[in-house]
Amino acid sequence: MKRLASVFLFLLLAALAFWGILRFARQQAEVKAEKLYPSEYVTVYTDMPSGMLEALGDTFYHDSGLKMNVVYQSKSQLLKSGSGSDSMPAADLYITSQDMLIRLKNEKMLSPYASAQTDTALNLFKDEECYWTGLWVDPVVFAVNEDYAKKHPAFAYNWNEVLGRSSLRLSMTDFIAADMAEDLLMCMAEHFGIEQTFSLLGKAQKHIVQYGKYLSTPSRMAGMGKCDIGISGLNEAIRSQKDKMPIVIMYPEDGSPWYLFGAGVSSDAAHPDRAQKLLNWLLTSSEYKEQMEENQYYYIYVNDFTKEPDSDGHSLDFWNLEKMYFDEGKKDLLTQWGEKIRFGGTNS
Repeated sequence: MKRLASVFLFLLLAALAFWGILRFARQQAEVKAEKLYPSEYVTVYTDMPSGMLEALGDTFYHDSGLKMNVVYQSKSQLLKSGSGSDSMPAADLYITSQDMLIRLKNEKMLSPYASAQTDTALNLFKDEECYWTGLWVDPVVFAVNEDYAKKHPAFAYNWNEVLGRSSLRLSMTDFIAADMAEDLLMCMAEHFGIEQTFSLLGKAQKHIVQYGKYLSTPSRMAGMGKCDIGISGLNEAIRSQKDKMPIVIMYPEDGSPWYLFGAGVSSDAAHPDRAQKLLNWLLTSSEYKEQMEENQYYYIYVNDFTKEPDSDGHSLDFWNLEKMYFDEGKKDLLTQWGEKIRFGGTNS
C-alpha cells in the first residue's frame, strides 16, 4: 500500500508540474503575441466596485476585439482625472453614478453621443443632451420577513403604510452612511415635497429598530427576523435572497425611488470610437447579464425591463424624477433631517 501511495503521489506531482509548465508556456505565448500584435484597448475610468468590470472583459473582447483597461478612482479623483497623466492613459469612457455623470458634464469632461442603443433608453434614464446614458438601475423596494408577510396577507405595501404603521419593526440605511441612502432622501423630497417627507420620516422614526451603516443591513435584518420590513435597494435584497435568507421582495405600490449608474464618452478620449462601441455593448444586456448575476450584481438594465410582478401582483414602477440635486441643498436637507428627526425624534 505504501508503494502504491508513493506511485500516486509521484503521478500527482508530475501532473501538477506538467500543468505548471503548460500554463507558463501559454502565458509566455500570450506575452509574445501581445508584443507582435498589440491589442487595442478602451480605457474606462470608474468608481464602481473593484473587479466588477474586469469580469466582463473576456466577453467584451470576444465580441469586439477590444480589451478593457479599467482604472478605479474615487469620486473626487474622477473629477480631477482630466486627460490622464504620464502613468495613466486618458479616459475613453466614464462609468459611474448619475450624480457623478451630471458633474462630469458640468465640468466639460463628457462628449455628447447618441446611437440606436442609447435612443431606446427611457428619457428618464439619460441626459436630454446625450452627454451620458444610464446602464443599470437599482430601485428601492421593501424586503419583508417571510413570517411577517404570511401573517399580514392584506398589508398594503405603500410608503405611507410602511413608514407610518407603528406596529411594524422597520430598518433602513442611515442617510449619511452611503450615497444611495442619501439619494433616497433626495428622491423622497422631490417626489413628496420636503414637508410631507419629514412627516413620513418622523412617523417612521418611532418604529425604526436600527439605522444601518451599510446598504445590505435592512434586507439582512429582515431575513434574520430582527425587523419586519427593510427598506432596501433591489440589488441588496436579491443578494439576501440568494444567501437563502427568508425574505419576500415587495415593490412599493405607489412607485419606487431609484439610483442610476451610467456611462459617458470622455471629451479627452483618445479613442472615442472604442468608447462608443463599449457603451453600446453595455446597453445590450443580453451579452453579459448572466455574468453580472454570477458576480452578484442584480440591477435592472435600462434596455431590459423584464422583472416579473411581485407576489402581490404589483409591477415595478419608477418615480418620475429629475434628480437635479445641488450640494448645498443636499447638505441642508440632511442637516434638517438629523436635527429634526434622526436625533431630535423618539429614537436615537
